[in-house]
Amino acid sequence: MIDRLKSLFSKEKKFSVESYLKKLSVNRHDLIKEISDVDVDSPVNAYLTLAILLREKGEYYKSLKILEKLKSENLSEDEKRLVVLNLALVYRAAGFIDRAEEALKEGIELYPGESFFYYELAQLKKASGKLEEAVELLEKAVKLKDDFREDLIHTQLYLANSYIDAGRTDRAFRVIRKLDLSFPVPLYYYVLSKLFYSVGDRERGYSSVLKGIKLSPQKATPFIEVVERFDQVDESKLVQLVQESDLSPPAVDRAVKFWLDRGERGKALRLLGEFWERGKFDPNLFEVYIRILWESGRRKRVAEEVMFLLSRLKERRKLYKCEACGFRTNTFDWICPKCRSWETLEIECEV
Repeated sequence: MIDRLKSLFSKEKKFSVESYLKKLSVNRHDLIKEISDVDVDSPVNAYLTLAILLREKGEYYKSLKILEKLKSENLSEDEKRLVVLNLALVYRAAGFIDRAEEALKEGIELYPGESFFYYELAQLKKASGKLEEAVELLEKAVKLKDDFREDLIHTQLYLANSYIDAGRTDRAFRVIRKLDLSFPVPLYYYVLSKLFYSVGDRERGYSSVLKGIKLSPQKATPFIEVVERFDQVDESKLVQLVQESDLSPPAVDRAVKFWLDRGERGKALRLLGEFWERGKFDPNLFEVYIRILWESGRRKRVAEEVMFLLSRLKERRKLYKCEACGFRTNTFDWICPKCRSWETLEIECEV
């Protein structure tokens, strides 16, 4: 197999590696810039590149066939390590989770100093809900490569959150105490607020909510839900949440509903007016605004507002967009469902 590829890349033929890879990639030309230079004297790298391209195209069977054949070849330690790792990644992408786990465990046994095997196995454990095992594996990965520290911190927070939901606040506190935070993390304040509220410390619970909202106004919804679940949501708290979140739509929506339920339309209209004056937009809040004006008998004002809106946009819908990979979704999570980056989903209104 390797001899065949050597003949393809022999210097006598002056074969262009880049041209060859572009032919292989078919419709994935965008991947070429991400591929490191191929050593023509080491054709295993070219086969690995081909297997990666096939995996990206979703042709898992072909990719696995190449990698499994490569594994039986006489490879250097570096080459074998890459083959085993990529086998695990393709198995996982193809849905063969058990095989992926076996390959990663084999990689850990053969190369205990390679952080990526621990990291990838942690991702498998995390996806199956085994957060305790995921944390242990990530701790080992971080000892070998500090780049994984952010993922470790977020996984620890997910674990603490699961303990809180299960009523094990003692374990949640132990996880929180082990955290090595060197940067502000909104998820930390979310978990901390739930933890304090769960043990009856409302003051520190609410204080953590405010810190989290101030740190990340666009992620106000989960924090507000914590207050609604554990606390008494009065007018003063709503006003404070609106201010701390820089008039984020979720906070404004809660305050408007609160005042409408109490029949205080004037306060709701003033807040909505301030919302528009700040150049913000939310289709649901606009609908509420128009309804209040209509029910108040301001029919001319309704027509003016609608015409002004139509002149600015045709159709907009609220989406969350990942700042790392561009993935869009209409539901919020602390981790991007596609690229698995932490806290990269931001609200986006798309025309």
